[in-house]
Amino acid sequence: MFDISTAFDSSSKSVSDFFQTPDVGFYIPLYQREYSWSRENIDQLMEDICNGVDLLVDPDKTDYNAIRFLGTIILLAEKDKKNNIYPLDDRGLPETIYNVIDGQQRISTLALLACQVYERLCFHESKLPKNPTDDGIRNACDSLKEAVNRYKSMLQKLFSVDLKRGNPQQKPIIIRGQVDTWTFEGTDDSYQSDTSYYLALFIRTISEKNPKFPPIPKSSLVGANLRKMSNCLKKVVEDSHKSEDEDQDFPSASEILERVPQEDLWSYDRPELVEVIKNGGDKMPFPESRIWSIIQLLAFSYYLLKRCCFTIILPNSEDWAFDMFQSLNATGTPLTALETFKPLVVNSVNTNGGFKESVSAHHFSKIDELFSDSKSSSDKNKLTNDYLNLFGLTYDGGKEPSRQFSSQRGWLTKKYNECQSQNDKQEFIHRMADIATYWNDLVKYKDPAEAPIFQETQCQEQKKEAIFCFVYLQEANHKMANTVLSRFYSLYLKNKDDNHVVGLNFMNVCKVVAAFFTLWRSALPNAGLDEIYRTLLRTKISWQKGDSQLSLDSLKSYFQGILEDKKIGTKADWKQKAMSHLRYDNVKIVSKFALMVTSHNTIPDPDEIGLMKSLEAGSSPDYLDTRKWKSPDLKTIEHIAPQKSDRLHDDDSWDEALYNQDDYQQIGNLTLLPTNINSSAANKKWIQKWIYYCHLAETNQQEIAKLQQKAQQYGIDLKDPTITSLTKASLAHHIKPIVQVGPTGTWDKALVERRTERICDILWERMNQWLTE
Repeated sequence: MFDISTAFDSSSKSVSDFFQTPDVGFYIPLYQREYSWSRENIDQLMEDICNGVDLLVDPDKTDYNAIRFLGTIILLAEKDKKNNIYPLDDRGLPETIYNVIDGQQRISTLALLACQVYERLCFHESKLPKNPTDDGIRNACDSLKEAVNRYKSMLQKLFSVDLKRGNPQQKPIIIRGQVDTWTFEGTDDSYQSDTSYYLALFIRTISEKNPKFPPIPKSSLVGANLRKMSNCLKKVVEDSHKSEDEDQDFPSASEILERVPQEDLWSYDRPELVEVIKNGGDKMPFPESRIWSIIQLLAFSYYLLKRCCFTIILPNSEDWAFDMFQSLNATGTPLTALETFKPLVVNSVNTNGGFKESVSAHHFSKIDELFSDSKSSSDKNKLTNDYLNLFGLTYDGGKEPSRQFSSQRGWLTKKYNECQSQNDKQEFIHRMADIATYWNDLVKYKDPAEAPIFQETQCQEQKKEAIFCFVYLQEANHKMANTVLSRFYSLYLKNKDDNHVVGLNFMNVCKVVAAFFTLWRSALPNAGLDEIYRTLLRTKISWQKGDSQLSLDSLKSYFQGILEDKKIGTKADWKQKAMSHLRYDNVKIVSKFALMVTSHNTIPDPDEIGLMKSLEAGSSPDYLDTRKWKSPDLKTIEHIAPQKSDRLHDDDSWDEALYNQDDYQQIGNLTLLPTNINSSAANKKWIQKWIYYCHLAETNQQEIAKLQQKAQQYGIDLKDPTITSLTKASLAHHIKPIVQVGPTGTWDKALVERRTERICDILWERMNQWLTE
């Protein structure tokens, strides 16, 4: 009798356990596609690991949520190496070889990632002091070096198989048939595929104890993915203790040591590390900062090695291997949490009547519509993550579902099953549909002006400003704004019979959120801003709280109270902070917004050369217009006095005081120029810039001729194509106060500070008006 249990062996293993098996190499048969993991795949992997470490320090975590399933690997043991492995150097063959039927992209990527983590650990380890005089630092460094060596040994098994013979004795863990050769002592050129060649170079570097690791390839997908991994490790993992990024998801060393059991990280407690980390501050000196970075890298390594896992299937025949592959990957497109959640809804509705004609079916069609034109699985996954993140936040203001498939589906299932009645469950899907409609109508498309809510309004001025604010918030990547906007959009969807009133209300909300965000970010760092929105949702306007406090006046009152709590609720308090914080190097998009707001309905101030002043509506071209925001005439933020790095060494035409404290970054030293003019106008002396700016602001042909004569007088060579570009620019009103300074005027720190103060004055008046009136 046939025993089905003999058809295949299966097991679940962590990444570390999978690669720990000695003398095993992986062989990619010729028919397999080339390495093709996209940038989105790499982003998802790095994000999953970083989020996983974040879950480890989450006090509400469960063991289930603290792992990352990397899918199923199907391997077929090679029984005839001499005939089936080609090219062949039988002295260089691993003892056990598996043909990779499914999983070569993941195995290859993990091998490449292990190289990058290994290299970054070596880099920081080499920077630790050799003989520190401080006992605490010395003990911490010694302890850390021992832990680093242990992790490097584990990581090395992800990219190499140790034959204990040949030169070098370690070989690439994975090769591609027909192009790569496991060679006994041949050169690295024996490996022709991008992945295996890089692994061979990396292994040889370690074998020869060369401190300089191989460079990342410049023109290959492997090289692009390696750079992506390296950048993430540097910016997200190693520097997480320095970051104020709104989207930062990787914990700092202090959080790691406080909440992750040390016996998990490195077998036993290391109080010497805890002591050094406990004594560290926001700005840690060397070598403490290196210690933080290493601990964060080791936590990343721990999650990769011990918490990421596979299901391994070892079929006993090639036919069974491919049958399994087809079954597990029938469509070639991974399912999303939403697609696996829908059957639960269908089954629930079917027990109380048919789903097809039900209200829930109508609502779910709105969700399906959102994803109807996703062009790739990565596009669909990203949209799923963004959509569920927004719905999770608006639902109850709690922690939104992570980007992990199982967590997303688990969250949806839990919240849906918590609904007490069928009507409650129907309302749950209705809310999901409203969020999908908001995203479909406004966020998804390049021109939100086409959204029904804006098409139906008769208030053209309000409409224009609201769309302008909406586009600004999206380009500023202020994701939390969508929580408030989507909740108010639901009022419009619910009350379409009174669309003029609710539409106008939504437009005012766009301006209020833009005003609050601008006042906060022009005076304060980003840290803490997310929690302001979470608290608003949790206590007042989430779906669970209902619509009773979902009003414009309540929103204004809440935001005003927050600004007062943060000591920026008055013009004097806000201005004191904004004068130093509203800078190009702090907030580029907010700076552009501020420049456009303060160019709107202003004219050059005849009493203050170089400054603008407010006038009544219609006194200048309309700058609060999405077409102006996207116009190439205003695309580039230009430093009038050039950035420090762009100054010529012998250029003494600019006030040195602007560069002592980097005050050239202040909003008062910025203007907006077309992209095709910036390269012409940047990095010139004042007289040259002034002549360029005059052309931008001038339409009279006689005056243009005079300017060309003046350029010749000063020995400035202006090319005809450049002049044509300058004079064709349609937006130039904002440059007029700068032109007023004149060819012999002085653009110095004093003028920049006066312009900064004037811009702040106008910006406060207009944002405060939106927020209070």
